[in-house]
Parts: sequence; structure tokens; C-alpha cells
Amino acid sequence: MKISEIQIKTYKIPLPEPVEAYAAGIMKAFDLVICKITNDDGIEGVGYITVHENQGLAISEIIKNSFKNILINQDPRYIEYLWQLMWKNVHYAGRGAPVSFAIAAVDVALWDLKGKCLKEPLWSILGGHSKKVLCYAGNIDLNFSKEKLLTEASKCLNEGFKAIKMRLGRQSLKEDLDRLESMRNHLPDEIALMADANEAWRVDQAVKAFNEIEKFNLVWIEEPIKPDDFSGYKLLKSLGKVPIAAGENLHTMSEFNFLINTLGVDFVEPDLTTCGGITPFMKIAKLSEINNLPVISHGVHELHSHLLSACPNASYMEFHAWRVDDFIDGKLSIENGFTSPSDKPGHGITFDFEKLNSYAIK
Repeated sequence: MKISEIQIKTYKIPLPEPVEAYAAGIMKAFDLVICKITNDDGIEGVGYITVHENQGLAISEIIKNSFKNILINQDPRYIEYLWQLMWKNVHYAGRGAPVSFAIAAVDVALWDLKGKCLKEPLWSILGGHSKKVLCYAGNIDLNFSKEKLLTEASKCLNEGFKAIKMRLGRQSLKEDLDRLESMRNHLPDEIALMADANEAWRVDQAVKAFNEIEKFNLVWIEEPIKPDDFSGYKLLKSLGKVPIAAGENLHTMSEFNFLINTLGVDFVEPDLTTCGGITPFMKIAKLSEINNLPVISHGVHELHSHLLSACPNASYMEFHAWRVDDFIDGKLSIENGFTSPSDKPGHGITFDFEKLNSYAIK
């Protein structure tokens, strides 16, 4: 079996309304990079990543200029070999960041192709553990008024979610605490609540925030400080005040290894699009399992539903605001706080490319 063709397209997808996170600011759209890999039997695997607006073209160019020529005529069944081939090919200028996004798009396409060739769903070929995936709603944003914050939370509960995550990082800790208290009082006691600070604080500010937030009994605080301040994460975790989730902005397995071995995290949060794809995600999940830590996810929930279904240490999966629901066949549904991945071969996601055409940027 050989790879006969690779196609890459980039799209700009507008959000239904602007959302805000402390680290990223106001977001009005996101870029979608889709990689199609066809084998010599005409079977096609589709991979995709989402990324901040105006960054997708740079990622697609890495695939076109650095990966395409070395992948053509290779055997697509050798996914581990091809991952290492891409990594080594851009080793000097790569080792994470945009390169990890680019590898991820290819990696997902290869796994989708493998599933289609085997006529098995992705969750099954990755090992298979439980098709019931615990979920939370993650689109309760920083720019929303307090009233809208609560209204959006109620909408999520009506959709079947049993866990809600809201953002922190307003102008003052007092305002964050007021919004957090309003949300906790608004939600029924049995509804789990998480908070995401999106790197809003210095370590000293985070210590103060943790002391104040402890009483709300959050499942976790996510990224309270910048992602690579590993000693800061160790200090915050040592306080024993609020569990910490981190990892969405780490791009290599080595970074996750360091975070875990530093004892700086309670919920390990890889995002397959940022860490290099399905291949490293599953290794990070196993590393977490070895260290008796749960694994959670960030973004691209249609794909992560398969991965978490194959992880015995899976905890929550995020339903992210960057959704491709309007462009795919068979979006995920929520029932009593859980979802399940597709049983179709591969990842089971079929894009409506005719509908996407009007959003193409290259």
C-alpha cells in the first residue's frame, strides 16, 4: 500500500459570536486546516486541525513544503515511522509549535485511513475501553456579562451537559470571584464546575486566587499561569487548594513528561492538534496513567471522543466553542452528561466540502 495523493485546504470559520480568553483576547473566527491522504486503492483519510485566525495558512504550507514530498509513495500503515520522519525532517526549525499542528493534521488523516482500510472505528483500533465519554461545556466566556454567563450555562444544561467551565481573568480578582459565586449559586449542586484562567495570573496572584477560590469546590482551575512555568505549577499544586488542569499549550511529549514529573498537574490536558496528533496524544495519556493521573482533552471534540474512549484513565472531554458542527455529517450528541464516538470506519467525520468552499482561504 502506498500514499498516492495529499491535498491540503485551509478555511476561515466565523464564530456565531465573539468569545474571549485572557491569553488570546477577542476571537471572532478560527482557521480550519484539512489534510486528505489517498492511498493507491483510492481510499481517502481525512485529517484536520483548528487554530487561531490567520495562522492556518502557515501550518498548511509546512505540510505542502516540508512533508508532502517525503510522504508520497510511503506506506500509510507505518504511522509511527511517518510521524518520526516528519519530526526529524523539520527538527532544526521545528520541535513543537506550528510544526506540531502540521504533523497533527497528517497524523489524523493517517489514522482515519487506517480505520477505513480495516473497516473499524478509530476508538476500536486505538484499543477501546469505554464508549461513554464524560463531557463538559466549555464555551462560557470572559467577555460575557454576568447575566449572559448564567443564561449560556442554562442552555448547556438543557442540552444535556452535567458539567460547566467558565473563564476567569477579568480586571480584578474581586470581579472573577463575584462571577464565580454567581455561577455556583446558579447551578444545581450536582452540576460540576470548572474554571479556566487562560494564563491570567503571575504565581503570587495565583496563590491569592487559589486561597479565595478553594471554597467553591471546583473540579479544577485550568492554566492559572503561563504554560511553561513548571516550577510555578509545582508550587501551586503543593498548596493543595484547588486541583490544576494544564497542557493544552504544550506541544511536545517532553514538555508533558516534565510537567508530570515536576508534580505540577492534577488533570493532564493534551490537545491532539497542538501536541502532534493522535500518535503522541495516546502516549501522553499512557504517561498520565502510569503516574496515576486522569487525562482530559481540549478542542476538536469529535476526534477526542475516540481517543478518550480508548483511555482507561479518561476523565472529562471538552465541548469547545470552535465547532465544525455546521460542516459535518453526524455531530456528537449529549445524553445525561456523556457522549459517544462514531462507529463508522475511521473517525467517521464527513465534511460538507461544498458548504466549506465559500470559507476557503487557499
